[in-house]
Amino acid sequence: MSYILFQTLKTIVQNLFQHDHTTGAASVELWVVMTTLLLLANFAVDSIGPRVFSFRRFIAPVHLLHILKSYSVIYTLGLMKLSSSSVQGAATVNDLFQIWAVLIVTMQDSVRIGLPYSGKQMTLVDLLSSLWSADQLRGQTRLRLKVPLWLIWSIHASRVIWYYFANNRATEASLRNIKLVSDYMTASQHADGDACPRTMHGYRYIVAGEEEQRMEVRPPNFTFEMNLEAPEAAKLLTLDKVWSQGEEDKLLSAAADRDNRFKDICLSYALYKLQRRRFHNFPIAEAMHQATGRLVSGAILEEGANGGYERALRVTDVELSFLHDYSYSKHAVVFATGFPYGKLLLSLLMAAAALYLAYAVRDIPSTGTALMNKDQHARITHGVLVTHCIIGIIIYRELLEVVIYVLSQWTKVLVICHYIKLKMDGRQGWMRKLHRLITEKLGRIMFFIIRRGQWNQRVRQHNLLTAKLPGNLNPREVKLRSEVKRMLFQSLKDLIDKAPDNCASESAWTHQMGTLLLSYFRNAFVDIESSQSLITDTVSALEGATRKILVWHIATSICQIKLLEEGGRGSKGNRPYTLPRPFGGGQVEAHYATAVTLSNYCVYLVTEAMVPDNGLVANMVFRVVRDEVRGALRGCRAAGEIRQRLLQQDTNTIAGMGAQLSEMLLSTYKRDDMWERLAKFWAGFLLHLSASTKAAKHQIRLKASGELTTHLWVLLSHAGFLGESRHGEQLLDPDDLNDA
Repeated sequence: MSYILFQTLKTIVQNLFQHDHTTGAASVELWVVMTTLLLLANFAVDSIGPRVFSFRRFIAPVHLLHILKSYSVIYTLGLMKLSSSSVQGAATVNDLFQIWAVLIVTMQDSVRIGLPYSGKQMTLVDLLSSLWSADQLRGQTRLRLKVPLWLIWSIHASRVIWYYFANNRATEASLRNIKLVSDYMTASQHADGDACPRTMHGYRYIVAGEEEQRMEVRPPNFTFEMNLEAPEAAKLLTLDKVWSQGEEDKLLSAAADRDNRFKDICLSYALYKLQRRRFHNFPIAEAMHQATGRLVSGAILEEGANGGYERALRVTDVELSFLHDYSYSKHAVVFATGFPYGKLLLSLLMAAAALYLAYAVRDIPSTGTALMNKDQHARITHGVLVTHCIIGIIIYRELLEVVIYVLSQWTKVLVICHYIKLKMDGRQGWMRKLHRLITEKLGRIMFFIIRRGQWNQRVRQHNLLTAKLPGNLNPREVKLRSEVKRMLFQSLKDLIDKAPDNCASESAWTHQMGTLLLSYFRNAFVDIESSQSLITDTVSALEGATRKILVWHIATSICQIKLLEEGGRGSKGNRPYTLPRPFGGGQVEAHYATAVTLSNYCVYLVTEAMVPDNGLVANMVFRVVRDEVRGALRGCRAAGEIRQRLLQQDTNTIAGMGAQLSEMLLSTYKRDDMWERLAKFWAGFLLHLSASTKAAKHQIRLKASGELTTHLWVLLSHAGFLGESRHGEQLLDPDDLNDA
């Protein structure tokens, strides 16, 4: 059986690669197959690629794939010229060319997941391709083929035109909505001074309904002002209304929603609307409000029963999925005016038309040869098989699109908001009760099915000292341990608790918040009793964050190597984040794992230029220090040799400074105390890096499956810690543009 299958595939491939006079090389049929495969690869990269291929080394191949796909479509369409010959084979070739032209043009639009690079340009290309395929259909076409082909073409053209106008309308509406939300938050009506984060009483952050409000634009500031006294104000859904549904509610009450999963989707959506402002030139007016920090520390950073902070990551997971869709997918456009009934209906019609076309081509011969012009012939050997494969891909993609939009976080928000509005409506009757019951059950089903937006909580690792050693001491990726999360979030809560309540001016407040972010060394190494540190912060004089990260990383890695060597593990241990006996267990292991994990993660951020420094500077410094370390460790075969080799380096180099800092730490503090201080230091340092890194860089990382630093960035933003730049789009550095 396997032999017969092998021979069949071999024959098909040989026939496809036969010389064709039309192309001067392989057959037109082969070009159709190759174009289909390129479109399919493009679909795969756009679907799962942003989660996998977001690293710099994959950017060039992904761009090359998009270019090859576009040129392949144009070239293949140009090859499919209809024959004027009257022989039977020519009719078969003409039929298949017409079918393939329409299907390829349709699939070119169908496989696109994310936003086009340029909406107007891509829409123009799609429209011109559609007109070319329509010209093909003007020729002699069998009636049973003409109906489904024209139907498919009409649906495709309708979607192209719809997307052009919808994209422009949604872009304008989105910017208008950002301005509206910004003005609303500036008006000091978004929260009360005594707002309670556990019950959300007093938090009037917008969830939905703002587009239905009566607006006025008044000089001299020309800000949007809502008339909250108008009847339309009842339709404005805010956080306090979501949390005030009453104990008898079967979906949102404290008894029915014990862990706030249903209500938190509205919280994530409200925070998403606020966070969009960081990508544009809009101020974050609520950052100075005293209730802002309490929302993060008292609600989002609520410690769970097991001592974890799962709610914080759940809220930021969903918020970042909204931000990802806003930046890199069509969801924000599609849901701009509510649930996309029209678009999904077009997808279902396209699937039905393609299914009918699969039935209509059943009697077309699979082989045929046609005289194109003079002595040039076009040969087809497996026409029906190729056609059915393309149709199958289109049907699968159209149905998948329906599933993608129906089972999305956007639909969950719409269902919950619709449920609350039905309750707020107050109208009774068995129809309204049935409507509420159906909406409630639908909401439960949606939350059970939809899991998108869940970060795997894995962080990348990069260790400068052990990367090239045999049996690499540190893995490339680790699961974020509960003690690491606890240290990070506790450090964030401590920062929020120290935030100033009242400041004389905005500049004074900005200075104090920046000082708090920069206090990571003081918080870790300055004793409260003596207000002094036993070691000096020699690294603080270094310019830029990259140099400081690398110095402290080298020092932490040397301390790690020394500890593992003392425990008899060395570079052969396969669990470097678990201490060997008798050192393991207790708080020291938690602090050790936190310090090592965050140290290696910060170096990984340097390799991706995800630090406050200019991307060109970060990459240059990293390459110089990496070569410096490699030169010092050339020929080193064991981790135990690293410390002595680096101590021999010039103390003016990064490697030498890191070695000297490790000696200072090892000689000043006892083992347990040292690792506790290092854990506090790296937690505070990472918070500073996350807040100070440009918003545009964080937006680029939204393409990936999730970054710890981006989760921390949104939490810090909502707590009022805006980093070194208060607001603004913050254009990317030239080197960072390669990642965009």
